[in-house]
Amino acid sequence: MKNATKPASIDKPHIIVVGGTSGLGLALALHHQALGWQVSVVGHSTAKIDRLNSQHPNIITYCCDLTDNAQTQSLLESLSNISFQRVIYSAGSYTNERVHHLSQADSDQMLAINLQAFEQVFRWASEQLKHQSCALDINENSSLSLICIASIAGTMDYPYASLYAKSKRAMIATASAYRAALAPYYIQVNCIASGYIDTQALRDLNNDDASHKPFIIKTQTAVEKIMQAIDKDIELAIFPRSMRCITRAINHLPKPLLNWILRSKLDKTT
Repeated sequence: MKNATKPASIDKPHIIVVGGTSGLGLALALHHQALGWQVSVVGHSTAKIDRLNSQHPNIITYCCDLTDNAQTQSLLESLSNISFQRVIYSAGSYTNERVHHLSQADSDQMLAINLQAFEQVFRWASEQLKHQSCALDINENSSLSLICIASIAGTMDYPYASLYAKSKRAMIATASAYRAALAPYYIQVNCIASGYIDTQALRDLNNDDASHKPFIIKTQTAVEKIMQAIDKDIELAIFPRSMRCITRAINHLPKPLLNWILRSKLDKTT
């Protein structure tokens, strides 16, 4: 559902950031605006959208509940009428399954936002960019790109994984498939799998203080890492380096040992 209408400039490259009204998504949106891009963002909070409209009137905003398939489809149909060169899927939902039992509502929301809406948006965006690629006779110097924000949790293959980790693992695999499928169209696809980022959402989950999280990085540092990954066309960017090394080591542990370690650490009864 559209919240505000502003004409997009035909002289600037255009980016759409899904989940771009706060946190990392907003930081990426503002970074692209500073680089001279026309920016459109999608969010579900009317309060955040109103604040964004007030502070950054040149950013186009759309209000959409990504857990509602029909509403998401309506949004995508309206976005089909505009030209764009990049889409970043930064929307996400998280429930700490080690602390809280996963309710039906939590399960539905995480599955819808982290996987179902992501697949819906990526399918739509890939078709739109393919049409542009064919119509404009795009070559290897194309600037067309699809980016998704996953999580380092999705890079680990371990038992008793949470729904969040499983959905992010599926996102990584899906992005890899799109990268292969869109290569003949010269459309770039990148997936970002970061560790902890010091966003307000993370602080809200930790009594307004996430400083205890291991190897946590500032939002601006994450933006710099992501832009470097896009510029270098890295298929799966995993950072920070310390977390990348740890997850790589964990993935090489013998499965029986990993089973025992995680069984003793996680609140899983089955």
